[in-house]
Amino acid sequence: MSSKFKYLILIVFFCFLLVISTSVCCFAASSVGHSNESHEAWTSLKDRLVNDGFSREYVEAVFSVSSVKYDSAMMARKMKVLLQRRFEPQAKKIAREKEFDERYVGTILLAGAYSYLRENYEILTKIDKQYDVSPSVLVALLLVETKLGHTLGTSPAFCNLANMAASPDPDVFFKDLDSAELSLADMKWLRKRTKRKADWAYKELSALLKFSSDNSINPSEIPGSPYGAFGICQFMPTTALSYAVDGDNDGRIDLFGKNDALESMANFFKRHGWKKSLSKDKKLKVIYRYNHSMVYARTIYEVANQLDRIRSTFGPD
Repeated sequence: MSSKFKYLILIVFFCFLLVISTSVCCFAASSVGHSNESHEAWTSLKDRLVNDGFSREYVEAVFSVSSVKYDSAMMARKMKVLLQRRFEPQAKKIAREKEFDERYVGTILLAGAYSYLRENYEILTKIDKQYDVSPSVLVALLLVETKLGHTLGTSPAFCNLANMAASPDPDVFFKDLDSAELSLADMKWLRKRTKRKADWAYKELSALLKFSSDNSINPSEIPGSPYGAFGICQFMPTTALSYAVDGDNDGRIDLFGKNDALESMANFFKRHGWKKSLSKDKKLKVIYRYNHSMVYARTIYEVANQLDRIRSTFGPD
């Protein structure tokens, strides 16, 4: 199917959604004092997307969905956390570091992970043969990322990314930071970090729109994390574009489906140099690429080891 034809399908679909939700949109617009579509924060963002190759019709259709509302508090929450970390004493930062997250090696979560491994063993061993990534590693990732697919995020990934991309100036949300008056140096840092976060969000937003178009998905309805990761594997959109694969060969990639998500994770690991023969340190470096936290990496490694121990005792072989 050509890219233009896919765009046409999505445009027709969004137009249909717009028609059936007109009354809802009007009510929402009257309650907040302005329409979502005409909000000035969206104007430059939509123009930027069009300049970067997306059709005006497609962009307008996506932003016209009633669930897409501008909220500068979304960026404010991100920057508030970064400010707190900036002012946090180094000793406290060091004390907060731990070997791994012990929650995931508790009896209940490990039992659930082992049950998932047994239930999906055929799929997992098939992937293992192709990518050299063991079932225990993939199940450990799913356990930590989304509790085996049960926690997928509570708000649309598109909204989260669009709001960050449309909020590059901290003056818009400074009052929401609940911070004392910042020094000139701190304010300079805040402006730089906010702009950098907005540019990062724009890159991810563009990738989400492209991934959605390529796979005939409505981007405004994809549930995601506060940072825009989505699917049971919690890929960021740029990661999805680069590493997601059609595991069940149905012609589209669905990262909420186990076949596509599991194989996509294995593909990510293989392309970052994963091999079962690697040392522990080198394996941790690959896991770190999935989520930039050494606590996270060590947690995945420990959960996988625990699952291997259980499997060696109770099977399957």
